Amino acid sequence: MQWNPNILNKFIAPGITEFTEADIPDLSNDYPQAPYWLVNHFLNNALGSCSFKNRWRQVVLAYLRRAHNAFHAYHEARASTFGYLENNNPLHPQISKYFKALSCWENFSLQMSMAMDLFKMLNEDVGAFKKNDGSKEQRLYGIANMIKHTASAVKSGQCKESDTVPLWLSNHGLHSFDSVISYVEVSEVLGDASKLAEDYQDPYSLREKWTNNA
Repeated sequence: MQWNPNILNKFIAPGITEFTEADIPDLSNDYPQAPYWLVNHFLNNALGSCSFKNRWRQVVLAYLRRAHNAFHAYHEARASTFGYLENNNPLHPQISKYFKALSCWENFSLQMSMAMDLFKMLNEDVGAFKKNDGSKEQRLYGIANMIKHTASAVKSGQCKESDTVPLWLSNHGLHSFDSVISYVEVSEVLGDASKLAEDYQDPYSLREKWTNNA
């Protein structure tokens, strides 16, 4: 059975009939310690020669949790997206698999937005982006906001009648009511967050790094 593209776009997601491929980088080999950031953080603080002080300690742990969750969600979203695309007929799409992929990408976006909020405190109140600067970080953060505030976006008109869901997929990347970010850009945002997580998993190594760069 073949569905009319207009029906699929209206009741599932915009552009679903044109979504046929995705080139989503795999970061698991670049950051093999990612599954162990939280365990490493505990052991390095509990058994090492130095640890993060209160207030800083809470924010670092929160950041590591969000970075860890985002890393896992990204690769789960990657696998789910490929699972949807495998043997898929765009005019008779695998609806459950598509929405599973969307949920994974939504989880990733939300985890990354929380990580960016925490990064601002770690970075002396300087955020990962400036308001409306068009950076990949700002666009991903904007998508997370649309996921959280879909009702407000519909009420204000940010969500057009053709916008069925707050996040949808194309061959290019992730889309929302007023933002789009490529899969490569998404991987770059996660890569930057992962580099910071690698540093913060060990307070002693981080202190040495800061001392050497002073």
